Amino acid sequence: MSLPGGSILRTATPDDAALLARFRAGMVTGFGVALEDGWEACWTAYFSEALTDGRYWALLAEQDGKAVACAALMFLPVVPVPSDPGGVRAQVQGVYTVPEFRGRGLGEALTREVLREAQRRGLKSATLNAAPLGQGIYARLGFELAAAPEMRLKLDGWAR
Repeated sequence: MSLPGGSILRTATPDDAALLARFRAGMVTGFGVALEDGWEACWTAYFSEALTDGRYWALLAEQDGKAVACAALMFLPVVPVPSDPGGVRAQVQGVYTVPEFRGRGLGEALTREVLREAQRRGLKSATLNAAPLGQGIYARLGFELAAAPEMRLKLDGWAR
C-alpha cells in the first residue's frame, strides 16, 4: 500500500512497545487527559504482551526510517447476534500522528488499512473513540455515532 508523502507501512512488533506507549501518551494528552504516574512502564508492558499474544495488532507509518504515525486494532469479545455471529468486534485504537506530520492523510490511510485487516479476519463491525481532530476522517470512512453512549464507573473505592 502506498502512503501519503512517501511513508512506508509496517506491522508493529513487540520491539515497538515503548514507541506505541509514547504515541498513546500523545494521543491521550491530545484528548486533554492527564497521564497517570507509571503510564510508560504500564503501557510498554501491555503492548509487548498484547502484540505477542495477538490481542493487539498495530501498523506504523515510517518516514526516512522514523515512525511518524500509527493505528491499531484490539479484538474484543462481544455477545454474538445473527448478523454478526463471530463474537468478536474490532476496536480501532491508537490512531496517532506526530504533530509535524499531521494533515498529510496518514491517520486516514492507516485507519483504512487496519479496517481492511479486520475485514480479512472476518470481523463484521468496528468501533472507536474519536478525538475531535479525527471525527471528520472517521465520518468519511463511514463511522456513525453510536445510539447508546458509553458510561464509565471507576470501581476502585466504589461501595454502594
